[in-house]
Amino acid sequence: MSHSRPARALTILCGALLLGLFGNVAFAEATVTVQVRNQNGSPADGTVVLTGASGGSASFSCQTHAGTCQIAGVPGGMHTVTFRPSSGPAPAPRTVMIAPNGSVSLIVSSGR
Repeated sequence: MSHSRPARALTILCGALLLGLFGNVAFAEATVTVQVRNQNGSPADGTVVLTGASGGSASFSCQTHAGTCQIAGVPGGMHTVTFRPSSGPAPAPRTVMIAPNGSVSLIVSSGR
């Protein structure tokens, strides 16, 4: 019995250390710079929405100005990106991978 308490404490300590080391990766956030361009390469304006592709309910959005906007605090992982143009038809949503931290550039075609 005298060895079970120290062993359990060591197990808990190791678990806490692993969570501290690897937990940051799971909760890291990226800043996503979005550029929306039409078929001619000109900037297109509208609303860009990123939604967790794994069924998560969290979504992040920005309104483009001159075809560009930025979204901060996006968790890394698979996301569905949807563009709702100010005018004209919307392109089909697509799935993208967002890196778990740092800056990410995302280029979206407006579909027109």
